[in-house]
Amino acid sequence: MRAFKSHLGQSLIVFVILLSFSACDDALLFEENLKIADSEWHRDEKAKFQFKVEDTTASYDFYLNVRHGGEYPFKNLYLFTETRSPNGLLAVDTAQMIFADNSGRWMGKGIGGIYDYQFKFKEKIEFPLRGEYTVEIEQGMREMVVPELTDIGIRIEKSLE
Repeated sequence: MRAFKSHLGQSLIVFVILLSFSACDDALLFEENLKIADSEWHRDEKAKFQFKVEDTTASYDFYLNVRHGGEYPFKNLYLFTETRSPNGLLAVDTAQMIFADNSGRWMGKGIGGIYDYQFKFKEKIEFPLRGEYTVEIEQGMREMVVPELTDIGIRIEKSLE
């Protein structure tokens, strides 16, 4: 099985911009994006994210981050997610992300044939326990290998009341 690799950015400029945004973002609990090897996401590969929750009184918004190439062959992407709490309780969900409008035009932010999306997956959720949570994501398309997907990630931030 091929492994996901942490994505640290394509250039020094991107790194500095991301660093400046994260330094100013007090609401951010966790964000990580993983590079998909060879831009082909195989059905048996899961992206795994681990983060700690200390504030159980806050509510959070959960985002899914995806990056794909301009030759991505579908207008959407199905994802299966599993979230495991510190006590081992498992929550399983399915998400559909729409990338193109009815005319086939990509709706993400694009530059150089690469398109970025951030979808709000869950809103105002609460983490009832302190400790480490694990989120695993796998592609849920009918194809065993989905081409032109370059990165997958999550972002969790405090909800704005």
